[in-house]
Amino acid sequence: MAEQLSTEKHDMILGAARKRFAYYGFSKVTMDEIAADVGMGKASLYYYFPTKDSLYHEVIKHEAEQFFSGINSMLTEKIPACKMFRSYAGKRLEHFKTLVNLRALSLQQSAETKASSLELFKDFHKHEVEILQHILQIGKKNGEFSVSNPQQTAEVILQMFYGSRAWFLKIKENSLDEEAYVEMESSMKSMIEIIINGITIRK
Repeated sequence: MAEQLSTEKHDMILGAARKRFAYYGFSKVTMDEIAADVGMGKASLYYYFPTKDSLYHEVIKHEAEQFFSGINSMLTEKIPACKMFRSYAGKRLEHFKTLVNLRALSLQQSAETKASSLELFKDFHKHEVEILQHILQIGKKNGEFSVSNPQQTAEVILQMFYGSRAWFLKIKENSLDEEAYVEMESSMKSMIEIIINGITIRK
């Protein structure tokens, strides 16, 4: 029972922190405010998360877990690899929007937050390569895709995604409003179709 209550409190804190970070940004949120949102003292909040950085890190980590959970469910479906690829790319765009809302890609973070975020992104990249490689292998096996080296191709595709994302963040000065996001989404979808057309076997 105590363990269940502890888990519920943990999830409540993450939910409240996510809303605060998304609305105000990391620097303007205080632990006092988050504690008040969940109806607990700050000392109790520090029992679960010793610093604001650790709480922010956990929020970003939780979002990544949710993303991969959705992707893994999609991978079990009996659908063509090209449809699987589009679904993965769409979910990836949604996740990117979440990171933008949470200011996870902002340059205005503490050194500790930047360091922990970097480790999370490295781990995220590793999982993405595995997932994309898996999709490409399925396409190769069922005769949809012409890919000689699925792992290398997965790395190159992700580098293209990163480049497009970095370009939009740069020209928008690290802040994407809804209009800019729609523009980026349209550009990314065009890139996805170019990639699919490039690796699809013509019959």
